[in-house]
Amino acid sequence: MNTDVVTTEIVRNLFLSAAEDMHATLVRSAFQPLLYENEDAAVAILDRNADVLGQSSGLPLFLGNLDEAIKETLRRRGGTGWLNEGDVVILNDPYIQGTHVNDVTLFAPVHSQGEIIGYVAVRGDVTDVGGKDPGGGTETTEVYQEGLLLGPVKICTAHGPNQDIIDIIRRNSRSRELIVGDINAMISSCRIGQRRMLEIVKRFSIGVIEAARDEIFRQSEESDRDTVSNIPDGVYTGSGCMDNDGIILDAPVRIPIKITVHGDTLTVDLTQSPDSTTGPINCGRAQAVAAIRVAYKLLFAPERSFDGGCFRNVEVLTRPGSVHHAEEPAACGWYYTTLGLLVDLFISAFADVLPGRVTAAQFGDSMITYFAGQDFRGTDYLCVEAHAGGWGASSRSDGADGLINVLNGSFRNTPVEALESRYPITVTQYAIRHDSGGAGMHRGGNGIVRSYRFDEPTQLFLWLDRSLTPAWGLNGGSPGEPPRVEISGSVQRSDLLKVNGLHLSAGDELKILTGGGGGFGAPE
Repeated sequence: MNTDVVTTEIVRNLFLSAAEDMHATLVRSAFQPLLYENEDAAVAILDRNADVLGQSSGLPLFLGNLDEAIKETLRRRGGTGWLNEGDVVILNDPYIQGTHVNDVTLFAPVHSQGEIIGYVAVRGDVTDVGGKDPGGGTETTEVYQEGLLLGPVKICTAHGPNQDIIDIIRRNSRSRELIVGDINAMISSCRIGQRRMLEIVKRFSIGVIEAARDEIFRQSEESDRDTVSNIPDGVYTGSGCMDNDGIILDAPVRIPIKITVHGDTLTVDLTQSPDSTTGPINCGRAQAVAAIRVAYKLLFAPERSFDGGCFRNVEVLTRPGSVHHAEEPAACGWYYTTLGLLVDLFISAFADVLPGRVTAAQFGDSMITYFAGQDFRGTDYLCVEAHAGGWGASSRSDGADGLINVLNGSFRNTPVEALESRYPITVTQYAIRHDSGGAGMHRGGNGIVRSYRFDEPTQLFLWLDRSLTPAWGLNGGSPGEPPRVEISGSVQRSDLLKVNGLHLSAGDELKILTGGGGGFGAPE
């Protein structure tokens, strides 16, 4: 069956709109700020082959692999025979979904006339699933220390939620009833997605929908092949270092990348990535693939939304047992640490042949702080903050100041008003870190300064990186300033970037200074 261009565009945008409805349901129904304020989540609608039809705004790093997580689940479970109408599946296995156990993936089949015609999927960070430290901590050496491992198992059937599974999750999380609220919000998001997909099918028929899908995928594949065809054939390489793996603090972790362009195909070779580390910077293969997809879209195709026709000419090679293809029991709590560096290395690898398109490096990873303690009411809390920084300059403009890192899209830190009203914490400064961007014909973007005063005793968890490989400049530009942390009060430290459960007293202060982006071109 063929379809006309108008119908194709209507179908394309209906699926995008349906995904946005799913996202709105999630963030408006969630119980924990990491979802409803920070929006550490993503959703997608997929066809019967688990190829993406539409996705919402959200974390690019999640959006790039929801399809892979479903496909790997179906492969491991031997197909779709175990899925019934009304089922919702939950999992957080890092070696299937690629991320850490705090990220929970739910997906549901969409049935029409007794057959599966598609899937809906949602992923969100539920803050804590019962690791040895709140939120999982920074010093794990195997996945079992990071929290409860789930699935894939059915969290819901046509008869309603599986209360036994929900009770297991509740009992294994410090968040207790809050995590149950988040899980129910994710189930609701899936139900909205199912409803919207069936409405679209009813309006157009499954034949028209799949014809439009085929045309959308054809356009995306053709666009990608045209893009890669315009890159000179060759081998492009790069490497950088993470400061450490969080456990062996005096051992930098080198991350290499090799990209081969041949005709209209692009192959990214990560097989030389180091073996899985002792510390928690490993990730499942699905997330390494997602990082490369993010890098490709940033550099070559930012104007097109992701769908199942994208990346068909892009191959990612990984080596099982490596930091980018982790296998059980490798620790994965800080899986994204190397992935921001991978994105920068991918983009910079093309600096010589595409100088007008590339940018200098950005400030680094997510720059996470956790605060754990009790509030004024005696209730346990866990506050998670990601921090913005400076992006790299290009041949055309300065880098942007104070943006979240390239992997995180719409993820954001907690608004000051929300943070201060919910937790015994006062934000005493929130400002641009002036002159932290690298010098150049175009300067790198500036990092930020965010300072806190703790009004009750607090446990501090920190994970900042990229002091050894700060945001580098290109074509004579200077690197950005590396991140820095200052702790004052009963504890006086300015030499820490990674902290696991440091006890701070009421009145102590913390200042986070994130890195700046690299400059582009020699200063005039």
